[in-house]
Amino acid sequence: MADRPLLYLIDGHAVAYRQFFALPEAAFSTKAGEVTNAVYGFTRILIDILLDKKPKYLAVTFDAGLSGRDEIYEDYKATREKMPDSLDSQIKRIHDVLEAFNVPVLKLDGYEADDVIGTIAQQAEAEDVDVLVITGDRDLLQLLSDNVKVQLPAYGNKPDQVFDIPRFIEKYQIHPDQLVDLKALMGDSSDNIPGIRGIGEKTGTKLLLKYDTLDGVYEHIDEIKGSQHKKLVSGKDDAYLSQNLARIRRHLPVDLDLEACVAQDFDFAEVSSLFRDLEFRSLFDKLEQYNMNQLPLFNMNSEDVGFPSPADLFETRIVRDKNDLDELIETLNNSTGIIWDVETTGIDKMSEKLVGIALAVEEDVYDVDDDDNRSRGWYIPVGHDDGQQIAIEFVMDALEAPMTNMDIPKYAHNATYDLVFMQRYGVDVRPIMMDTMLAEWLSDPISKFLGLKNFARQYLGITMTDIEELIGSGKSQITMAQVAIDNAAKYATADAVVTMKAVRYLKKQLQAQDENEGTKNIDLMRDIEMPIVPVIADMEKRGIVLDVAFLKDFSDELNEKITAIEQKIYDLGGMGTFNINSPKQLNEILFDNLKLPVEGLNKTTHGYSTNATTLDALKSEHEIIECIIEYRELSKLKSTYVDALPELVNPMTGRVHTSYNQTGTTTGRFSSSNPNLQNIPIRTELGREVRRAFIAPENHYLLAVDYSQIELRVMAHISQDATLIAAFEEGQDIHRATAAAVYDIDPEEVTYEQRSFAKRVNFGLMYGMGSFRLARESELTLAEADEFIKRYFERLPGVERYISETKKFAHKHGYVETLLGRRRYFAALKGGAKSRSAAAEERAAINMPIQGTAADILKLAMINLYRELNANSTKAAMSLQVHDELVLEVPEDELQDIAQLVVETMENAYHLDVPIVANAEYGKNWRDMEAI
Repeated sequence: MADRPLLYLIDGHAVAYRQFFALPEAAFSTKAGEVTNAVYGFTRILIDILLDKKPKYLAVTFDAGLSGRDEIYEDYKATREKMPDSLDSQIKRIHDVLEAFNVPVLKLDGYEADDVIGTIAQQAEAEDVDVLVITGDRDLLQLLSDNVKVQLPAYGNKPDQVFDIPRFIEKYQIHPDQLVDLKALMGDSSDNIPGIRGIGEKTGTKLLLKYDTLDGVYEHIDEIKGSQHKKLVSGKDDAYLSQNLARIRRHLPVDLDLEACVAQDFDFAEVSSLFRDLEFRSLFDKLEQYNMNQLPLFNMNSEDVGFPSPADLFETRIVRDKNDLDELIETLNNSTGIIWDVETTGIDKMSEKLVGIALAVEEDVYDVDDDDNRSRGWYIPVGHDDGQQIAIEFVMDALEAPMTNMDIPKYAHNATYDLVFMQRYGVDVRPIMMDTMLAEWLSDPISKFLGLKNFARQYLGITMTDIEELIGSGKSQITMAQVAIDNAAKYATADAVVTMKAVRYLKKQLQAQDENEGTKNIDLMRDIEMPIVPVIADMEKRGIVLDVAFLKDFSDELNEKITAIEQKIYDLGGMGTFNINSPKQLNEILFDNLKLPVEGLNKTTHGYSTNATTLDALKSEHEIIECIIEYRELSKLKSTYVDALPELVNPMTGRVHTSYNQTGTTTGRFSSSNPNLQNIPIRTELGREVRRAFIAPENHYLLAVDYSQIELRVMAHISQDATLIAAFEEGQDIHRATAAAVYDIDPEEVTYEQRSFAKRVNFGLMYGMGSFRLARESELTLAEADEFIKRYFERLPGVERYISETKKFAHKHGYVETLLGRRRYFAALKGGAKSRSAAAEERAAINMPIQGTAADILKLAMINLYRELNANSTKAAMSLQVHDELVLEVPEDELQDIAQLVVETMENAYHLDVPIVANAEYGKNWRDMEAI
């Protein structure tokens, strides 16, 4: 096939169906609520073909009828489920994509795509063109010839399978020409083709290997004995009917126009505009790569494609000497706003070095199309390996006045990162009025465009240079310090100038949302998200002391436990040693050797699933299951924390410095990384040992203050449930009070098990838990779980009302919000889409106002506490924030005063209709603490 031009024929419906079920709807939808999983998957395949395969010709087919097969057999495809609504709407979008890419759609009213493909493939062969069919339908394998191949998807992460005649024969034993006759004998349940009752694939294959064709089978029917003979005789009519249904028609009234199928001839601007509408962030990179490869062929430039580069929009001024710096400082001092961005040797805020600083000023930002007034950006190199530079100390001394002038607003993208570096080198930038990444996140908490380059491309129509173009990737990657100053300057000033353009765009966006949609994004930006940036920066710089020696001993202890549990698993498995981490080998032990039940278990490429849910369901079947669960828990504890944490100790500070991410969740909670503090285990004794490794410095205590059941208190306030409010006002144990209400007994009569169960339900309902999940996570039957939740709602009607009204509100308005106005959108719910992810979105809608409000309250507490600590000139400072808990380092002689200050600040951060309670503990490490 290599010597002849190649035509790619894509089976549109088959590929769209597969992508629809392969990609989660919840992860692929636009801000407006349009579901795009099938469109995205289809488009990704299309771009991969265009970019990697560079085909001469390309076309797509779609079904437009049943080719009369339903008239021959009225039950043909009658059992197939109706196309899901959310896929049906995407088929039109796929047509939009194909139109934008100038890919012809070949279809014929009344006919199936298979028949169109068969006809076109035959015509292509006649014109000395080879064909590759991209499909998920094995029926098309009957088209295989010396010049036609068929590509089918593989399971798991394996590459797709490309079938030619030899590969087909190797897999199925028969020739492709015999596939229709095999379907005639065995039928095809997916298309409701009857075949012969009692004849399966194995028997049908043997018959065709011996008699070649269906006609051959019946010509030698007398040679076939027993039950097979009876089945074949009685099913002869069905066999020939099935043969007719299964055979692809190859002489449809449709003509192949090869010139119309020429690939790579499309309008880049049109495609990029469609991609912005569909919010195909990750596909933009592929599209741009493809476009750059085609520029010489089509003589396109940035103006032609509608994507100007930053170099077209601004001029770069490099600050190389004192005169340049003096001129810049004067400009900064006279500006109405400063944007800054740092270039560094790496991404770790506490160990990497500063390489350069990029700056722009507000009055120098003009519209993109204003050719007479291009923006200016400055770059101050301070840490490059080569080139004329000013000493970093001199630069920072000069920058301090304008960068700390409270009358000049400052702006950045991912401001915490830039702030930490500036503070490390002596300049505490303030006031920071907007972080464009945070502004975009407030505008849309599930935005795909938080990164500056993606944002610029999507909303500003600007394509920016990727960092890999400067520093490379993989083993050959260099640092920014090794990049020539001229090249680094263009890259860095682009970040600064584009960020200022993003500031202007987002100011208008947030204001429009507040005015037109009733959001409070500007208030949230001003009162919470920006004031907490310096708080986070301070916590990240401070870090916390780690007891490395303790972790080394703990690692040795865990290693002994793991070795012992490994041997026990080997003994219980009865087949000697094996790789416990191998799903395939674990399958052999559990299901082949020990014969554990597999009914209801999910199948995978290596057998049956052995994930945590599966093992939990099998716990009562064999002692080995508990051992495997324990082995996994110990191994994860050791590798993720006990062995990993010492590697994160900064050699310059001797501390661990986590990174907090303000945009890491849709509810407003922080996430953290390196290490991920939010996931440090606390439910098991061994897990709590990890907290023992976090210690106070000499002459200090760790002070841990956490909110008591803050989310349930928020629930009580929002739902106005009388039982919850009374329990909190009277200082009752809320879970005991709930159990007493549900079981209709006195609180003193509530057992430990009843309280534990009520606790599970209290928290579960905030996350949208239903009776099915309650039954799965308890000893109850589904009916018992359903009855318990029913009684719960009878006793706590306010909670039921909150859940019901929140669902209705989300469906009607497409969003929910916290008490402070933080909003999360559920456009798919508003659109009424009956998607597979609708139930999950409803659960998220129930939880968001509660968890989001709790997160807002904690942020307010942190902001207020930070101000109080700075005002009191204390040496106490916040070190960690984990869920609803703050951890501070406090001098021993200040413990009582600071504890009282922290508790009062947290309890008075926000007013609820029930008391907010914070509990304080102290100790020399984070595990061994006692109440104050």
